[in-house]
Amino acid sequence: MKKFTTFAFVAMLALGSVSCAKLQARDHLIKGQTAFKNAKYEDAINHFKEAMSLDPNLTMAELYLATAYSQQFVPGSLSPENMKQADLAIKTFESILAREPQNVSAVAGLAFIHQNTGQYQKAHDYYVRHSELDPTNPIPFYAVGSVNWIRVFDKANPPPVEEQVKLVDEGIAMLDKALTINSEYDDAMSYKNLLLREKARLTEDEAQKAALISQADELFNRALETRKINQEKKNKAAQGITVDGKK
Repeated sequence: MKKFTTFAFVAMLALGSVSCAKLQARDHLIKGQTAFKNAKYEDAINHFKEAMSLDPNLTMAELYLATAYSQQFVPGSLSPENMKQADLAIKTFESILAREPQNVSAVAGLAFIHQNTGQYQKAHDYYVRHSELDPTNPIPFYAVGSVNWIRVFDKANPPPVEEQVKLVDEGIAMLDKALTINSEYDDAMSYKNLLLREKARLTEDEAQKAALISQADELFNRALETRKINQEKKNKAAQGITVDGKK
């Protein structure tokens, strides 16, 4: 009986210690989130690391940590310090996916950081994965289309013509899916317009080329008009004005 009592007491102490550590971890998470919102990324990183050391299963802290690294990365700069931030972000997002392969936020984060480091094939693959995990979200479908256009439009290092054709067709199909989900997605219209022009460039049939250019022109004008309407809606929303013009 004495041994059982001693064991129970030790177990209670261990349980209390674990609970205390988790509470401390969440306290650091909250402090890190506050620092993150105020763009104090170094302070945020320290808090997120501390939260993870106290509770290794606190995925939210690791997601914020990876995002804080990516926020410090400056697209276009190849300096060692800048690329270090990108590498830290990638490794942290990958660490999350190793535990949670279906984590949409980690997949989206990897797609973003790979695109901004010029690793377009990897970005493409993660955007496709994002679209599969979140099929009602138009953004990853749009992202595949935009990345495909970037690759096809690369004048310095263009893909082989056969690959360009595949990229264009896939990009148009993905943008169509984005527009099916959100018919007022003006950026998706703009990139479909651009890909249609690339498709026309790759087409030898003059009649088909003319039809593609005409379709692209129509989409270009539609995108401009839709962007104007969307901006007006945003302005009214910012002013607290409803659709009927009332505040």
